[in-house]
Amino acid sequence: MELSDVDELMKHWNKPELQQFRSRPRIASRDEEISWIRDTWERRRKGEAYIFGIFLKENELYIGNIELRIISNIVQRASTGIGIFNPDYWGQGLGTEATELILDYGFSSLNLHSIELEVFSFNKRAIACYKKVGFVETGRKREAHFMGGKYYDIVLMDISAQEFASKNRGE
Repeated sequence: MELSDVDELMKHWNKPELQQFRSRPRIASRDEEISWIRDTWERRRKGEAYIFGIFLKENELYIGNIELRIISNIVQRASTGIGIFNPDYWGQGLGTEATELILDYGFSSLNLHSIELEVFSFNKRAIACYKKVGFVETGRKREAHFMGGKYYDIVLMDISAQEFASKNRGE
């Protein structure tokens, strides 16, 4: 991501329909997002996290982000998260494609053993995407998220390098 991508991000980032999917919903300023992009560069340089923009192939429109955050270099484990902030591109399989690409990068380029994630139980579209690429539910944090006057579970999922390789070989 480049600083020039901030304008496209700011068109959507603070909208309520996106905020519901964030673990820490908050309104962000343009300057805060510029700082965040700069921080992603530093985190990558240090090998702490690998954060990529999601861009459309046909016109290079910036529509979201996906990341791998290194949890442990010893056990070769990371966590992932994705956000397609432009709702015009929800439900088109782009999140599935980006998730498959980040898993391939994590397992093939970073030599990770496993990748985990957390997702809100009401986010059925995301859960379906994760299951489609091979994640399995490993547990739940029961009623750990409060939104709109209701409590929701946080679903824990993960995938191993072996599971990802087997799925891609069609086993």
